[in-house]
Amino acid sequence: MDDLSSLCTICHIEPPIYTCPRCTMQTCSLECSKRHKVRSMCNGIRDPTAFLPISEVATPWGLDHDYNFIHGIETRIQRSEKVLIEDLELVSKEELERARSGETIEEFNRRIGKKNNNEPPGEACIERLLNKECIRVIKAPKGMRRSKENTTSWNKKQRNIVWQVEWMRDGNRRTLYRALGNKPIGDFYEAMCEEERKLNLTEEERREEKRNEKKRRADDHREQLAKKARIESEASDMTTVPLLQNSETGAWNLTPFYSILEDIAMADAPSRPPPKIRNYKFFLHRPLTPASFPKVLVPISPDKPLMEQLRKRDVLEFPTIHVLPITAKSVPEGFMLEQDFLKAIGNKSKGETDTDMSDSDDTSSDDTSSSEDTDSDESVEDGEIV
Repeated sequence: MDDLSSLCTICHIEPPIYTCPRCTMQTCSLECSKRHKVRSMCNGIRDPTAFLPISEVATPWGLDHDYNFIHGIETRIQRSEKVLIEDLELVSKEELERARSGETIEEFNRRIGKKNNNEPPGEACIERLLNKECIRVIKAPKGMRRSKENTTSWNKKQRNIVWQVEWMRDGNRRTLYRALGNKPIGDFYEAMCEEERKLNLTEEERREEKRNEKKRRADDHREQLAKKARIESEASDMTTVPLLQNSETGAWNLTPFYSILEDIAMADAPSRPPPKIRNYKFFLHRPLTPASFPKVLVPISPDKPLMEQLRKRDVLEFPTIHVLPITAKSVPEGFMLEQDFLKAIGNKSKGETDTDMSDSDDTSSDDTSSSEDTDSDESVEDGEIV
């Protein structure tokens, strides 16, 4: 009979043929190996940090083991950096390098040879304009969807903010489209609808629209040529000074020469385009309201710039605008107007009402019970940040 030490440590029947890489336990079969892992809570993976005598390290196997261990660490670090920079977009590559070196922005730019422009970066321009208009932008945590979707930028030519805007239509139909802050907000909504209409056209409809557009441009070109020819013919008639007295009747021509020029200029002046007829209404979502209330909407005008209507307001990363048809008599279910919201909360202060993003849940019941006594002592202006 064989000695027990020379048999499988699990079944004690067969001689061992497998050795566990982690704890060197010897087993005779796959079944015994699985039973060993369950009994000993062993994962069967070799520990690369375990101590080895120098006689085992100073071998080709030992060198390969150390190289693979160090290379695996580098691979995991690179994979983690890729997740942070590309997938989650929590930091940029420059920010990660600067954090590792412990350098300031100026020191880092000087080391890599990056020159600083005299004009402040777009973020500084945006911050300056937001402070001027008293607009508070509340940042979402990095990596969250709303933070990733925020593509608000600075337009150097217009010297204004290009806002990322969340458009809510037909209940939960959500679209992201950017809008310049100093132009009527309705123009950008119509441009977005026009782009969507063109994307939904069939090939036949696209070809028909191209033919109509080509025909319209040809008609406009012919009209411009006819207008140019008429102006040139009238200008040639005025090369000679008009007679002040008719030689046949003796009547004097009292029409001043400059009045003829004014008549021609008025006739050639382009007519003012008629005011746009908008068949929709805009409502701006007001963030930071109590969760016990419906969502609060603020009526805004499609004919006014966005910056003007965001003045003295809060924005969660970027504005959210709800679009309703002009025939809508009231806001949808689950929403309420700001004036009704202010009446409902009475004269509560901002710190007591804007609680849906607060992390102090345990004190909310106490604040609610004591707010009835203080409603008559405080006031909140309509749409103003307090």
